[in-house]
Amino acid sequence: MVEEVSNQSTGYCPDVSSWPAVAEALDRTGIHRPPGFTQEVVFRRCHSCRELNIVREKDFVCVFCGEDLPPEWNVGEPL
Repeated sequence: MVEEVSNQSTGYCPDVSSWPAVAEALDRTGIHRPPGFTQEVVFRRCHSCRELNIVREKDFVCVFCGEDLPPEWNVGEPL
């Protein structure tokens, strides 16, 4: 049984929309799981300074340079 699942990572930084793939993998193995991520982490890369940000409280502003962050996941874009 899996009680908690998060999309937090130190490398790939998957979007919260990745839950269906996680659920499918757990279902295939027969592991009981929660209905969604128990902790969702929203990642965005700043277009200006290229730093990786964790968006907190729906504040889509880069903590490094103050620029607006995109509303859509963009961590996989080339640097």
